[in-house]
Amino acid sequence: MGLLDWFRKRKKPPAAPGPSLKEIWQGFQQVLAANNEALIIMGDLEEKLSGRDGFDLAYLRNCIASLDQHVARLVAALRRMSGDRWPELENSRVRILEEIHRRLEERPPFPASPLLVRLEEAGPELYPALGGKAGNLARVKNELGLPVPEGVVATISAYKLFMEQRLPGEEATLLARLQERLAGLDLGDEGLVGLAARELQALVLAQPIPAELAEAMVAEARRLAATVPEGALLAVRSSGIREDIAATFAGQYETFLGVAPEEAPERWRQVVASQFGDRALFYYHSQGLILEEAAMGVLIQRLVSAQAAGVMFTTDPEACDPDRMIISAGWGLAADLVGGEVSADEYVVSKESGQPKEARVGRKEYRLALEDGRLARQAVPEELVAAPALEPADLARLAAYARVLDAHCGCPHDVEWVKDGQGEIYVVQSRHLFLADVRERCAVEIGQAAAGAEALLSEARIGSQGMAAGPVFHLRDLNRLGEVPPGVVLVTPRTVPRLAPVLPRIAALVTDVGSATGHLTLVAREYGVPALVDTLQAGQVLPEGEMVTVDAYHGKVYRGRVEELLRLAPRRSSHLLNMPLYEKLRAVVELIAPLTLVDRRSPDFRPENARTYHDITRFTHEKSIQVMFGLMDEVAAGKVPALRLLKLKTNLPLNLHVVDLGDGLASHYTPVPPEDILSVPMKALWKGISTPGISWAGPVPVNLGGFLQVLGQSAIRPPEQFWDKTYAIVGANYVNYACRLGYHFQSVDSYCGPVATDNYINFTFKGGAADDVRRIRRIRFLATILEKLGFDMEIHHDMIRARFRKRPMAETEERLDLLGRLMAYARQMDMLMSDDNIPLVLAERFLAGHYERPG
Repeated sequence: MGLLDWFRKRKKPPAAPGPSLKEIWQGFQQVLAANNEALIIMGDLEEKLSGRDGFDLAYLRNCIASLDQHVARLVAALRRMSGDRWPELENSRVRILEEIHRRLEERPPFPASPLLVRLEEAGPELYPALGGKAGNLARVKNELGLPVPEGVVATISAYKLFMEQRLPGEEATLLARLQERLAGLDLGDEGLVGLAARELQALVLAQPIPAELAEAMVAEARRLAATVPEGALLAVRSSGIREDIAATFAGQYETFLGVAPEEAPERWRQVVASQFGDRALFYYHSQGLILEEAAMGVLIQRLVSAQAAGVMFTTDPEACDPDRMIISAGWGLAADLVGGEVSADEYVVSKESGQPKEARVGRKEYRLALEDGRLARQAVPEELVAAPALEPADLARLAAYARVLDAHCGCPHDVEWVKDGQGEIYVVQSRHLFLADVRERCAVEIGQAAAGAEALLSEARIGSQGMAAGPVFHLRDLNRLGEVPPGVVLVTPRTVPRLAPVLPRIAALVTDVGSATGHLTLVAREYGVPALVDTLQAGQVLPEGEMVTVDAYHGKVYRGRVEELLRLAPRRSSHLLNMPLYEKLRAVVELIAPLTLVDRRSPDFRPENARTYHDITRFTHEKSIQVMFGLMDEVAAGKVPALRLLKLKTNLPLNLHVVDLGDGLASHYTPVPPEDILSVPMKALWKGISTPGISWAGPVPVNLGGFLQVLGQSAIRPPEQFWDKTYAIVGANYVNYACRLGYHFQSVDSYCGPVATDNYINFTFKGGAADDVRRIRRIRFLATILEKLGFDMEIHHDMIRARFRKRPMAETEERLDLLGRLMAYARQMDMLMSDDNIPLVLAERFLAGHYERPG
């Protein structure tokens, strides 16, 4: 036997069996379910991009993990139901997931630097290593030449050295243990956050400071103290990597004043630990910052012996005039002033001229000052209590500082300043000032809308602009922050920073004492919470539980909801959109939500071209419907093992056989009566097919030309059987109906259920007995009707494909009913198409409900 004969006699291995009908149906149901879940998560992630709802990195990770599970189920279900026709789809999923994780876990590198850097020696290349606050001061001192007290910064490198040490007696580093405790922490639960904060801070405070770092800090602290002949105490202040850059962090971290040089290392560690306090954790979460990226520089400065101190806003954030700046001032150091504990002088100054426009002198009954080497609250002499803390020359000098700062950066600043006993004014903090968009406010005469409303408070100081209404809630015990309900107008004695965690959930803030330049009002402005401060009487005149409207444009509180005011209030855009967490969200959503596989007819509609998860869901959904649509041909060809065929009982000339997928029929005795159809789409389709008044039997009135055309076509291609079999595969919410009737073929593939996004109808019609011209006219007739019914269509010669998708269940059922009527009405209609006007005439008759045949 020759080699050729041997090859001829070899038997081909049997083909692997394809998926069964039931497996295909189950896969299709899995595709629909997983597709909906994936789209819900995609929609939620896109909604988060609006900035209206906060979230954290743990939420983002969980969302992506859940989304990938659903997408993986989609891909697996399509593989099962199609016999693995598109294996490249899984490769695309894995590729996209890997890139998502890379973007999600990407971290900005710690800037390299020495452990300690003196402010006066810091160049621009070192600013990032100093943290936000110290980096800003180095710029003010070295580039702008404004007076800044001498200082040294323990850099981000010092923080990294401390954090990457192993815990005593353990293999894990401090950083790893902190991140482990933070992972999965529910920042919406105040009790859990408080407990976690205590644990985290205890870990930091128990960690030894590296000897080289502690010794270097003490040496530099002694150098700073020696710059003053009588010796000086120090200030140790936070300089977080995002502080005063992405957000103010006003009052969220610890500051220590009156520190001896030998105490500097321990105060440094306490500042680092304050990064994990409950206030700071809440702030990180609510500001769209990423806890895992937290890092702390610490500024050690000579403490200025202050005659007066305060805050300067180089532009009034609540006014429309860029020349209008605000300066607040008090005796001694400014810690209580910025903490909202005391009233202060407030000046409105022209930035250009330095001349005061307005002045309000507050009662300053005590001051913070050094006493025996320690900070103490001292009573202010009676003659100074109501005396101004600044002279006109001081105001002019601060205005000159403001012009330099604003010209350098092109934006307004929030500046803390100190005046010493010799009259020198130092800048001790400078950051960009968050401004609300006041342009709309300037264009709206809000005051006129309040005509007739009863004012409970007038002429209050505006801390943060806005308009809100809610019931009054008095908070007198700061240890009961967890009891503050959402949506209230919170009334408190003072604007202390400890109130910051409740700001995101209240409607407005009103206080008896406080400053418009204090830490809490800065944070309220970041959150967009209306705030009135220094009212002196809110606690007495605003009754508990009373519904009020806060007008933080004009410093008023009205009784009840003043709808005219609330309607006029401009909406602020969310400042969160520029925060690091939202930048990361945008980077991730770029790989999730956009749709690039748009045209299913394009040759580029291929699984390997999927660039996003949305592309994968689109491809999978499209191809799963394609598999279902071709299912009848697969069954007829014997490629898919079918279940039992059941004949439907009907007087219509339809040789209709039904395959039940398990829940589409009430009985399985043949013939099955139509009333036993449980399938929602099949029941709707059958209702149309069997509509009274549509004739399926008997002669069709035709003209002689049309009849001769049919005879001619019959001689060329006679049908095997004029009344061929019609099949329907049915499930509770699914039908695949294929009818070969005479010379034409029509099919319907539909899913119809309670979830609108799942629902679809695919309809195909092809062929006919007449010539090409008449068949094409019938296609025009069908297209006219289907377009009116809201179908999308493709037409190729004498074939039409139409799609109706993602509509509610009742609407989909109605279209299936009409489609059933149309299939019956269009039977042999090609023979009537004697001229180009007939398609439109017959379409109008059908849409009007006239189903009798003309002639």
